[in-house]
Amino acid sequence: MEFLLGNPFSTPVGQRIERATSGSLQSEDWGLNMEICDIINETDEGPRDAVKAIKKRIVGNKNFREIMLALTVLETCVKNCGHRFHVLVASQEFVEGVLVRIILPKFNPPTVLHDRVLSLIQQTRLGRFLTAGGHHRVR
Repeated sequence: MEFLLGNPFSTPVGQRIERATSGSLQSEDWGLNMEICDIINETDEGPRDAVKAIKKRIVGNKNFREIMLALTVLETCVKNCGHRFHVLVASQEFVEGVLVRIILPKFNPPTVLHDRVLSLIQQTRLGRFLTAGGHHRVR
């Protein structure tokens, strides 16, 4: 069925996400991560294509380094991209189908991965709330 949807890494933003999450990287490529954000913010298909590529890199991947790099890309995008991206990553489908899925006990995730995912879930939910015009009250 995936052949009908195409390869998420074949789009301009998908190609960059594939490079930015390569397990062969010694460290994060912040310039590339910001380039990804620019494409997401400046193109109509950017947010959707980026979410597909991030999902592809995370779901079913056994390479811990690639997953952590993908979470770094996701976090960078949450912090630097607009409402169109936030709506997609704050959706129940993405949060439960991608983020929660990788920290299920059956996968025995390392604590650092578990904590990182929970932090990202909080960021995506808050980002969606704030970009929807909500106001946060501190008690």
